[in-house]
Parts: sequence; structure tokens; C-alpha cells
Amino acid sequence: ETLCVALQEAVEDRDRRHNLLKELCERLRFHFCTEESMMEIFSYPESQEHRKVHLEILKSFESYKDVNLTDADIKKLREQPMQAILEQIHSQDVRFAACIKKNKERLGIP
Repeated sequence: ETLCVALQEAVEDRDRRHNLLKELCERLRFHFCTEESMMEIFSYPESQEHRKVHLEILKSFESYKDVNLTDADIKKLREQPMQAILEQIHSQDVRFAACIKKNKERLGIP
């Protein structure tokens, strides 16, 4: 969340934006990879759809790294990062968490 706020504040500084986006993408990749591994372990039935959303989020952030931004791009980037992540969490991660909880109980995992 701190990276997203920093990104939103630095969006007009191309070098800082590039570095923040790079760090954010690295952290997201790690998070998504971990989450996708858990999906595989728990045989999550919606894993393919969930992975597609992860890729879309990464592509969205990476698309802003090295471009000259228009005013509309700047506005979108200021508003989008947190929105995209929160939408993904609310729409998909909540369902995944419920699946894990259900499987943990079934498998006798505390």
C-alpha cells in the first residue's frame, strides 16, 4: 500500500515512477506466485481465472514504466493502482480464502 501511495505521488517524475513501478511489480509477482502456489496445493477450481487477473494487474502496472504520460494517463495511474488491487482482493481473494478455509477443515489442518 505504501508503494502505491508513493507511486501516486511520484507519477509525473518518470525516473521515480519507473523505479517504484519496478519495485511494485516485483513485490506483486512474489505475492501472486505465492498465492498461485497455494491455489495449486489446495486444488483451487478458479485458479486459471485468478491467474489471468494477476497477469492483467501486472501488465497494467508495467505498461506505465517507460512511456511519456498524458494528463489522462497521470490521472488514471494516480487512481488505478489501489483500485485494481482492492478490486482483485475483494472479488477473487475472498473466494480463494473461503476455499482454503473449507479445505483446511476437511483436511484437518488447524
